[in-house]
This record gives sequence, structure tokens and C-alpha cells, in this order.
Amino acid sequence: MQIKKIKQGRTIEIFDDLDIPDGQEISLSLETGGEFWQRLLPFRQEQDSEGIWIEPDVFDGVRDSSSG
Repeated sequence: MQIKKIKQGRTIEIFDDLDIPDGQEISLSLETGGEFWQRLLPFRQEQDSEGIWIEPDVFDGVRDSSSG
């Protein structure tokens, strides 16, 4: 489940209506934007070390070049 929220001090305000009964225990996992990059870099290094490579011409002509 993805929810939208805002942190204000030590409080996180949740804007979405949650279909969770009162008294139900919940668990949250929080990630900040920086964590994505910290995980992406080792992933890329691992892929490079395994010799995985996609030739650039594979994507030639895939994108529609019209203005819409």
C-alpha cells in the first residue's frame, strides 16, 4: 500500500483514508530519497562486473519522435 504523508517535527500526518480498523497494529517502513541512490550504485557495479551489456542500437527507433 502506498500512502501520502507529510512529516512535521516528530509527527507524520497521513492524508489517505486507511481501510484499517481502530486498534489494528500496523508497521511502517520509511525510506528517504537518498537511500535509493545508495542502493542503485552497488547494483550498477554488480551488473557491470557480470558483463551484462545492452547495445545502444537496441533502442533505436523505439521512441516516437513526433511532437504529439
